[in-house]
Amino acid sequence: MKAAAQPSGIQVGRRGFLKAAGGTAVGVGTLGTTTGTVSAQEQGDAGGWFDGVGNYEGVVDKTGQSQIEVAVGAKGNRGNFAFSPPAIRVNPGTTVTWRWTGDGGAHNVVAENGAFESKIASEAGHTFTHTFEKKGAVKYACVPHRSMGMRGAVLVGADATLSSSSKQASGESSSPYGGWLDNVENFEKVIDLSNRERVEIRVGVAGNGGNFAFSPPAIKIDPGTTVVWQWAEDSEALTVVARDESFWTDFGQEAGETFEWTFTGNRVVKYSCPAYEPLGMKGLIVVGNPDLPAMGEVLSTPWGSALAGSALMAVLSPVALGVFLAIRETTDTKMTDSADQHV
Repeated sequence: MKAAAQPSGIQVGRRGFLKAAGGTAVGVGTLGTTTGTVSAQEQGDAGGWFDGVGNYEGVVDKTGQSQIEVAVGAKGNRGNFAFSPPAIRVNPGTTVTWRWTGDGGAHNVVAENGAFESKIASEAGHTFTHTFEKKGAVKYACVPHRSMGMRGAVLVGADATLSSSSKQASGESSSPYGGWLDNVENFEKVIDLSNRERVEIRVGVAGNGGNFAFSPPAIKIDPGTTVVWQWAEDSEALTVVARDESFWTDFGQEAGETFEWTFTGNRVVKYSCPAYEPLGMKGLIVVGNPDLPAMGEVLSTPWGSALAGSALMAVLSPVALGVFLAIRETTDTKMTDSADQHV
């Protein structure tokens, strides 16, 4: 069975990522100056989340304000890899706007509990907003630079602390990985299948109101492991499609037919059967340790090495990244056209 391939991303396709990363601007000043009083108790509320965050000095009190702005790509963590202020306390109902400085390459804003997720962007002035209605602590990060210390938090209400469970306190999803598996009927836990060269997932088993489930729906594997999806019944509608479009299967599957993909790097891969995704036919693969830096990993796609180089240049030189991506555009277009002809 053939599979069309594109490189992994975070809710953006290959072209979306390259366009966002290539539009880097330079020379924009740091936004989001901190105000308010930081108490000694609040400085102790980090719960380890701000370990290694260079510009964290405590939780900044922003209560009493209905609109708050946080800079994305502020100076910190040995470059422009910080949120400013990184930790704020607000009242329920407060709207937080993250504004990109244009420095530090491509960034995004992703809540650890899945409450919100922005696209990856690099242009100065780009904004993303979220209104915090429920009390509790919500931790968030820039996924490309999370390991470098680009992390933040919003504490909603006077009693919220970072040491408390943000998922339960905020009333958000209690299932892992952004609530992706909330309506998956046969999901109970992420099954550890580490130390195996090949693992199998059944497609079209009983679940979600019919034969609309993957089994197991969520697994953890080591980098380099090959995952084999095997169809349990004949159905042209049962397909396997990565959420980031890094892989997908052809139509026309028959019982016993298989599709396989080898996963590299450290990341979380979400996938589904689009025809029955609303019913809960979704899956998730945890590859290695997603908290580790992704720089230098080679994805199992034709564009893997190019993206790895792009990620490195995004950290070291936004100008060089823009030039590199401009050169790659023609090649990527040809590769995409070639892939499309084989689908």
